Amino acid sequence: MSAPDARLDDGRGRGGNGGAERISALEWVVAALGLLLVVGAVAFLTVDAVRGGDRPPDVVVRADTVVALEGGGWLVRFSARNRGRETAASVGIAGELRDAAGTETSRVTLDYLPGRSARTGGLFFRRDPRRTELRLRAEGYQAP
Repeated sequence: MSAPDARLDDGRGRGGNGGAERISALEWVVAALGLLLVVGAVAFLTVDAVRGGDRPPDVVVRADTVVALEGGGWLVRFSARNRGRETAASVGIAGELRDAAGTETSRVTLDYLPGRSARTGGLFFRRDPRRTELRLRAEGYQAP
């Protein structure tokens, strides 16, 4: 048996002892973009980890729209935004209507509100929220 030929050059400048292939400008551009994306992602994650820390849930609630319901009553659609980094579960949201006739309260629970995110929901009332003082607030949460 003879020893295998160590040379793999097919004569077209590729392989073992042939000439080096040229890298096209497009390949350099794609490589540079890939490098920028990787460096940017690493920098973002590093800054976020160093600066962020563990901030507890910080839920802010605001009314978005008020809708008259066909069967009577009113719906207040709201947005709840968690400005903290930690997730909150079972977030209690309360809405109150206050005027000379008294106070009407409506409550809802949002199952899950991740850190730095928002969820929407709605509260039902018998009176028109546009004719009274409307107060929305987060009442509490549970650690998931």
